[in-house]
Amino acid sequence: MDRKTVKLVAGLLCGSLMMATPYWYHAEDEDLTNQLSNIQQQMTDEANKKSEAEKTIGTVYEQLHAIQIELDTATAELKQVQADRIKLDQEITKTEAELKAAQDKLQAREKVFYKRVRDIYINGRLSYLDVVIGSKDFSDFANRMEMLKRILHSDTELINTIKVEREEIASKKAKLEEDRAKVLELEKVKQEKEDLINKKKAERQAVLEKAMNDRDTAERAYNELMASSASITAMLQQRAAERAAAANAAGSSGGGGGSSEATTWVQGTGQLAAPVNAPITSDFGWRIHPIYGTSRLHAGTDFGVDEGTPVHAADGGVVAEAGWISGYGYTVIIDHGNGMSTLYAHNSEVAVSAGQTVSKGQVVSYSGNTGGSTGPHLHFEVRINGEPHDPMGYL
Repeated sequence: MDRKTVKLVAGLLCGSLMMATPYWYHAEDEDLTNQLSNIQQQMTDEANKKSEAEKTIGTVYEQLHAIQIELDTATAELKQVQADRIKLDQEITKTEAELKAAQDKLQAREKVFYKRVRDIYINGRLSYLDVVIGSKDFSDFANRMEMLKRILHSDTELINTIKVEREEIASKKAKLEEDRAKVLELEKVKQEKEDLINKKKAERQAVLEKAMNDRDTAERAYNELMASSASITAMLQQRAAERAAAANAAGSSGGGGGSSEATTWVQGTGQLAAPVNAPITSDFGWRIHPIYGTSRLHAGTDFGVDEGTPVHAADGGVVAEAGWISGYGYTVIIDHGNGMSTLYAHNSEVAVSAGQTVSKGQVVSYSGNTGGSTGPHLHFEVRINGEPHDPMGYL
């Protein structure tokens, strides 16, 4: 091959390569662009997941509280539906009684009406001409005319009464049908509420079971409960300090004239009564976790009672807290003075409010299964200077 031919071939090859290179690079760039797009999409998805995760409830007892609020709402709505159903049943019973009375009255009137029609058919209707011709004199005529008017009036009144009573019966029947349709609707709503309640109870149970069987969750739940207990301790100690400061201030000023907490404070007797009459299901003290073998403090005494059992104040005092406390559920804390306070937890409902004065034996709540509770019971604590002590030493 001569030199000119070699140059021509080389030139053609170089030209081909130069022309092909942009296409090869374009394909590679497109692949990289797709990969980058996929990575960016994954990053967006993960960011969305993170955002959603941040919106979800993080702690065990916050989850329980949220579920409990929905459960309480559904329970209240169910109670209203049941009350509406009772009222509707009473209305139906009343309407049925009124309908029967109206039907009996109509039956009696129709009997009279049919007898009247039969008599007219047999004897013929008395005409004005018969009255005139058959009259002996004007007085007899007047008497006959008056009697005829009365008969006609009586017939008209009977017919009108029957018409009204039939309309009344039709109205009552329509009302019965309407009320019975409402009953079916209420039954449907009632079933929906019951299903929702069962669903929320199942969710609640699932959270509790996870707290029991998942080590990390169980540890977090216990730490939350201990944080709540420490918060209660600090709150009670602060109350005692403020009361002592108020008493000192009143003493230094001679105790005259002013109105202070020290002069209005309701003091307990110091002798506590059991808040419920029920067997003890769990004592105060340290216990070993059944799965993980770790030691946990049970800061009170548990009484085995059904949900809704009235809970009584162990002694007189002032309500320090009444409401939801993380881990404890619906809780009442009573400050009895002299550093003593009592706590009533896992209630279904509280019957007092913070700042309220209560007497010994007064109903302060109703037992339940809220907060970190695996079944209906009353958790009862006695605290001295904010710290939990064995309640059995004070009852």
